Amino acid sequence: MLLPVLFSFSVGLIVMLVASNVFLKITEELSAIWKLSPLFVSLVVTALGTNLPELTVTLVSIQNNDHGLAMGNLVGSCIANLSIILGLSTLFGKVRIGTTKTPKNATILAIATLLFSVLMLSSVRIEYQIILMLLMIVFALIFQYRMAVSGRLHEDKKFLALIEKVTKKKKHMPKIFYIVLFVGTLIGLAIGGRVTVKAVEDLAVILGLSTTFLGLTLTAVATSLPELLLSIIASTKNENKVVLGTLIGSNIFNLSLFPAIILSSTTALKFRKFITIKEIFFLLLITAMFYSLVVKKQGTVIDKKMSMLLMLIFPLFTLFIFYF
Repeated sequence: MLLPVLFSFSVGLIVMLVASNVFLKITEELSAIWKLSPLFVSLVVTALGTNLPELTVTLVSIQNNDHGLAMGNLVGSCIANLSIILGLSTLFGKVRIGTTKTPKNATILAIATLLFSVLMLSSVRIEYQIILMLLMIVFALIFQYRMAVSGRLHEDKKFLALIEKVTKKKKHMPKIFYIVLFVGTLIGLAIGGRVTVKAVEDLAVILGLSTTFLGLTLTAVATSLPELLLSIIASTKNENKVVLGTLIGSNIFNLSLFPAIILSSTTALKFRKFITIKEIFFLLLITAMFYSLVVKKQGTVIDKKMSMLLMLIFPLFTLFIFYF
């Protein structure tokens, strides 16, 4: 009984990962054509692309009225991104923290995290929570775009000129090809998401665990695999903006746009009992650690001791919520 469920979970996850990777390739090529800065691409385009598994699980979970799994997956993914994902990325490669844009983006992430935490623990009406979260994501996107335009004229000018040169030489496929691929990725995500969520729900019954717990741990790590693979590859190539930008952008989406989608569902009131102060505490803790790291170590490479420390946090988080 257990093995077939684990097999279904793996198949659904693989389908989502493949579909996400195809979507990511499409968006990266379009971003190069549109001459967007690498940090903007990482924070917005790549972060959204790698977050498609989380979004898919969220949408399917809402349809199944399993808001615990939906919200648990988002919170768990945020904790995983800034702990085990960042830790592994910096362990296998050198990641230098920027001195200008990265601290600003870390501040936006801290604000988004604090806003999410306060709203989840408050009695503010759901309508107002949705508005505040949507305002947060709109503010973040406008801010990123303004910095991208500024970077296009200054620090990213040489890099974008090189991208433009490479893009002109590269042969592009017809537009219909990209449309077909895009539709195919959406179908793949829908199928993979349904299979994955069904497997998690079955696994919860077999193991006697809540879907919220599995969302916070197993599903969170599984849906964060695109961020992990991308970050490790980028860190080995010393593409610092891609590593940090993707993780920051991913968490901003997870804590603003996606929760707003959950809250917009007709049965949103049910989710309140699933996310407790324990999960919020770890979310605030890892975000505070990340913010302090960015501010204090800007301009330097994240050392291996810090990488190991970050990687230990997620197992501790898992044990803590399991026993308490």
